[in-house]
Amino acid sequence: MLSPQSGRSNLNTMKIAIDARLFGPEGTGIGKYIERLLENLEIIDEENEYFVVLRKANYPFYNPKKANFRKSVADVKWYSVGEQLLLPAVLLKIKPDLVHFPHFNVPLLYPGKFVVTIHDLITSQFNSAATTHSVPIHLLKSLGYEMTVRSAAARAQRILTPSKIVKNKVQKEFSLPENKLVTTYEAVDNIFLEAPNEKISQGKERQLLAKYGIKKPFLLSVGSAYPHKNLTRLVEALPGLSKVNLVYVGSRNSFVDRLIEKARQFGVEKRLFVVGFVPQDELVDLYKLAVCYVAPSLSEGFGLPALEAMAVGCPVAASNIEVFKEIYGEAPIYFNPRKPEDIAEKISQVAESREQRAGLRKKGFEQVKKYSWKKMAEETLAVYEAAR
Repeated sequence: MLSPQSGRSNLNTMKIAIDARLFGPEGTGIGKYIERLLENLEIIDEENEYFVVLRKANYPFYNPKKANFRKSVADVKWYSVGEQLLLPAVLLKIKPDLVHFPHFNVPLLYPGKFVVTIHDLITSQFNSAATTHSVPIHLLKSLGYEMTVRSAAARAQRILTPSKIVKNKVQKEFSLPENKLVTTYEAVDNIFLEAPNEKISQGKERQLLAKYGIKKPFLLSVGSAYPHKNLTRLVEALPGLSKVNLVYVGSRNSFVDRLIEKARQFGVEKRLFVVGFVPQDELVDLYKLAVCYVAPSLSEGFGLPALEAMAVGCPVAASNIEVFKEIYGEAPIYFNPRKPEDIAEKISQVAESREQRAGLRKKGFEQVKKYSWKKMAEETLAVYEAAR
């Protein structure tokens, strides 16, 4: 029977709003996180009511399959004044019991209960290096970021993080009680997990390499080119790696231009291939064709591309940062990300040893099995229940 106060069939159910304005490809990694969370919440939760808040641009991308999931519009850009002023009004109209903000940008004026996902603190750690703005604008944006993330951390009922390393950093940075933070690991999409084991046909390989102008043998790196990704040191390592190219998959921007300039300085510009966006089905094949996937980051929240590589049998070389050791375990070969000579040495070991590549592939297949988007959604739902 419906409650006359709530309009819901069960007084124990909640009305949950999820800020999905970053849903879809434009939201990059966070967009994928939101997609997989919603996809799996629809599978596991038929009780609670969900209001998925989207912009007009990504409204058509999400089509709920369950009756307890509905769409709502808040056509405001993230990190904007509208986000601070208009989004709270949209949420208050929904009257949710709880809101999930899947990124730190929680409106300062929103008065209701919420949980927030803080994926990393990289913006604070690499703030000055990762800007293309003038000093006054940079300082203003930095102040806005610090104010927003600190407010979100202080006011949230619970904070979700993608790794224990990030959990510990957030707890320490904002002096929070440990029970306020919960780690929910991300996972690899089925297209990588279900990739066939057989080799790519010669015709398909030639077609793919020609499409992107790539020459074998090559190393592969996927993601943004922000300074914390440390791709410049990977380029600096190339002279120490004979007869191997580097393929970078990521959007072209000023940071990529800096990477290309670095390649010119080190005389390896003909060995760097910047291919832009690659759809997932072709990315599967690039992982398969690569000698090795390289993750040279100085800091990360999780590090999904290397797990994708492992899922399809691509050996991985990664920087020896704490978060990678947590997420990847013993699956990769590790190097010092601040020493190009060590990067070159460790990658050479992989490139020159068929036996080592086979060993890394085996370890990678086992490591990927530890993660599941469904498990992530189940753990997130448990956080919602605890935060009510």
